[in-house]
Amino acid sequence: MAIRKNRAPTLVDVAREAHVSLKTASRVLNKSANVREEKIAKIQAVMARLGYRPNELARGLKSHKSSAIGMIVANLSNPFIVNVIRAVQEAARSNGYVVIVASSGGDPDVERSEIETLVRRQIDGLVIAPAESRRDTFSDILPAGLEVVTFDQVIRAARFDSVAITNRRSAHEATQHMLGHGLRRIVAIGARPHLYTTRERVAGYREGMNHASLESRTCLLKHESLLTPEWLDKEVLRRHEADAIFPLNWICTLHVLRGLRELGKKTGRDVPLISFDDFELGELLTPGLSVVQQPSEMLGHEAARLLFERLKGGVGQHPRTVVLPAEMIIRGSCGCRQ
Repeated sequence: MAIRKNRAPTLVDVAREAHVSLKTASRVLNKSANVREEKIAKIQAVMARLGYRPNELARGLKSHKSSAIGMIVANLSNPFIVNVIRAVQEAARSNGYVVIVASSGGDPDVERSEIETLVRRQIDGLVIAPAESRRDTFSDILPAGLEVVTFDQVIRAARFDSVAITNRRSAHEATQHMLGHGLRRIVAIGARPHLYTTRERVAGYREGMNHASLESRTCLLKHESLLTPEWLDKEVLRRHEADAIFPLNWICTLHVLRGLRELGKKTGRDVPLISFDDFELGELLTPGLSVVQQPSEMLGHEAARLLFERLKGGVGQHPRTVVLPAEMIIRGSCGCRQ
């Protein structure tokens, strides 16, 4: 029987053309066992000839699994986040899943709305960089059985698996490195002080300054957009008399670099600087940007590993935490010779 034009071929059509039962065709589609190799090859050839594409939505409704996971991040323009997403997608692909990515913009209300949208799409799991790390703001809207892994921002009270980096230790090491150059008025500049990453990096910086018996000089803004050249000049260079700057994320670093340029200051010569976060053009600056480089791809792979282990079962109820080491990359902006 010929397939009617303008109608997509179904699995029934495939079974009829291959002269097999619908059950056998379904077994081949789902890669089940107990089907002979020659029959598998025959059915797959018919699928290719007819242009058959399985209806994933229908399969998901029947099996109560969508073969999709959700991923929510705060900022899709962040190079660190882009690398994490890419790593999660690679891991998902190897497990037969797709990733639906959404952005919260760092707003807990938007985050809740995106989670609700993803849940309606019947995602099997969620990887999320929480917009709020002081408290759990979304567990109450998660359906029972939905596996969740957090990354970057750790919610201490929540019972989720999580992946983070050595924020405090690495900030301490970066501070010690600048102190080793004889710098004493190092100013740490951060934004959104309520975030876990900001709190940990500030703590590491202060530990480094305290160990040297020096005053901590922190400038914490509500948002990175407030870091203007005028503010940098008034608060950092004049009031704190900074002889070095330690921006605590890549957006702060960009604003600081732009501000120093507008103020006629040379990075490395006039104002040494180490950035917590790397980005693609950092090494092309003159001098190259010294950074604390986060293992973004490894972080994404670890988050995906924790999630898929949960989805496959056999993991205990206790939440697991993976902490990955960041790496100091010295290029010259800190005062070192490249």
